Amino acid sequence: MTRRLYMSTVYNPEAEVIAAIERLELEARDIRRRIEHARTPNDRKVLNRQLQEIKEDVNRLQARLK
Repeated sequence: MTRRLYMSTVYNPEAEVIAAIERLELEARDIRRRIEHARTPNDRKVLNRQLQEIKEDVNRLQARLK
């Protein structure tokens, strides 16, 4: 028996960008939570740098949607 798979939706590159933004926002939320529980100032510094990089990535992706 041969199975044929059909795409149920039309390919939308914007949907991929939106999904990437959502993933980054979830990651940012996790990092914010980790910042609250960071034990040392150096840990906070590293986490804040990661958070800033994620914000920049989100801004770059949002600009692609405009």
